[in-house]
Amino acid sequence: MGRGLGKWMLLILGVLLVACAPPPGFQLPDDPLARILGRRVGRVIIVGVDGNLYLTDQSGLRQQALTEDAGPAAQGRRTYRLPAWSPDGRRLAVFEVFSGEITRMRVIGMDLSAGRPPLRQVWGEWEGEEPAVLSWLDPHSLAVLSRKDTRSMVYALRLLDPEGGRETLLAQGSPLFFSWNAARRTLAWHREGRYLEIRGLDEGEARQRSDHTAAFNAPAWSPDGRWLAWAEQEGSASALRVEETSDQVTRTVLTFTGGIAFTWSPSGRYLALITDPTTTLPRIGPLDLYDVETDTLTRLDDQSNLALFWSHDGRKLAAFRLLEVDPASGQVLLQARIYDLPGKTGRDLAAFIPTRSFLEVMAFFDVFQLSASLWSPDDRFLLISAMEPEGEAGVYALHVSGWLEPRRLGDGVLAFWSPR
Repeated sequence: MGRGLGKWMLLILGVLLVACAPPPGFQLPDDPLARILGRRVGRVIIVGVDGNLYLTDQSGLRQQALTEDAGPAAQGRRTYRLPAWSPDGRRLAVFEVFSGEITRMRVIGMDLSAGRPPLRQVWGEWEGEEPAVLSWLDPHSLAVLSRKDTRSMVYALRLLDPEGGRETLLAQGSPLFFSWNAARRTLAWHREGRYLEIRGLDEGEARQRSDHTAAFNAPAWSPDGRWLAWAEQEGSASALRVEETSDQVTRTVLTFTGGIAFTWSPSGRYLALITDPTTTLPRIGPLDLYDVETDTLTRLDDQSNLALFWSHDGRKLAAFRLLEVDPASGQVLLQARIYDLPGKTGRDLAAFIPTRSFLEVMAFFDVFQLSASLWSPDDRFLLISAMEPEGEAGVYALHVSGWLEPRRLGDGVLAFWSPR
C-alpha cells in the first residue's frame, strides 16, 4: 500500500509541475539558494574585460584569477585569447598575445588539476602572427591555426606536441580551416577557397579530395569518423556532399546558391546547416536538419540564423538567430533558441547584444566546433557573453528550459565550459 501511495504522489506532483510551468516568455527569478546548493558541473573559463583569465563554476560565486599580467606593458600590451579545454578538462591551452612593434604570439598551457595551483608552461612561440583557433586533437596534441599576415589573411595550420616540444607545419592558405577525425586520427582542411585536402597524422603528405570547392569554411567529420561533409561547385550552383569514409560513397544532401555552414550532432546522425543566398561572411540564413540515417532534410526555421551549437548528448540544438543590425555601429541583436530534437519547434531563451569576442565565435561557429563549448557538461545551461545597458560586458548562463532568468557569472567578453 505504501508503494502504491508513493506512485500516486509522484504522479500528482508531476501534474502539478506541468500545470505550474510558466507560460511562454515568462521567466522566474534565479534562486540564490540554487547558486549555493546546486550541484557543481564542470568549470567555466572566462576571458575578462581586462584581458586576464578567470575560473569559476555555474554559481559564479567562486572566481579564481589564473592570470594577472594582462594589460599595458613596457613596450606594448598583453592579452589572453581563445582558451581551449583539454578533452579531460584538466588542462587549458590559451593564446597569449603581446602587441607591440612586433606582435608575439605564444601558446600557454596550464595544469588545472584539482587541488593544485595553476602550473604555466610555454608550449609554442611565434613572431608576427595573430591567433585564429586553438583546438585539442587528443590529450597530447594541439592544432594551432594562426594568421601569418593580417593584411593578406594567410593562415598557418600547425600540429603542436606540448609534452615533446615539437611542432609541425601542416598547411598554409588564404583562407584555411580544418576538421579533426579522432576515430581515424585524420585532419581535413579547406584551403584557398578551392581545395579540400586530407592528411592522417601518421602520413607524410596530404591527399586532395576536391579542387573545386564552394563557399563554406570548415569541412566537418562526424564525431564517429564515419562521414565527411563539405560543399563543392556543381555547374552554376553548389552542392553539399557527405561521404562515408569506409567505402567513399558520396551523397548530395542539397544543391544551393551562395554559401553554407554546417555541424554534426555528437551521435553523427544529424547534420545541422545554414544556407545563405550570398557568399559573404558570416553565413546567415534558414536552418535545416539532415538525417543521415533516413536521408531526409527538414526545415526548422526560415529566419536569419547565424550560429549553431549541439548539446553534449545530441538531443538539443542551440541556434542563434539574428534579429537586428545597427548599420551605424555594426552592433547586432541575437536571439538564443533551443530545439529539442527531433521536434521542429524551438523556444526562445534570451535576446542580447553579444560582445565582440562572442560575435567572432558565432560568425565562424563551424570553425570553432572543436574548441568552443558553450554547453554545461549536463546540458542544462548555455553560455553567452553580452553587452549590458551600462556598457559593461558580462557572462551569463541560460537555463535551457527557458523558465529561469539568465544567471550572471561575472564580468567577461567570452567564456567556455569544461567538457566535464
